[in-house]
Amino acid sequence: MAESVIRTVVAKYKALSSSGESWKIIRFSKPQYDLVWNRDYSLKGDVFSVNTLSGRRRMHFAKPASSLDGKFGTAKLVRSP
Repeated sequence: MAESVIRTVVAKYKALSSSGESWKIIRFSKPQYDLVWNRDYSLKGDVFSVNTLSGRRRMHFAKPASSLDGKFGTAKLVRSP
């Protein structure tokens, strides 16, 4: 999880410098975590599995009416009220 935070901060500063904006402190308004497919999270059947600070958690989920066909990659887990 700590590596994800470092990568996110570095990416934000790289984007800021490449856009030509002057340097400023970047603030994050919502807690978020970047998840990497098959390392931090996976979907098998109707089970969603994710790494947490207290170990791997598995939970059932209902698939949406539309199919989940396609490729999975990096996902962002965001806390919302």
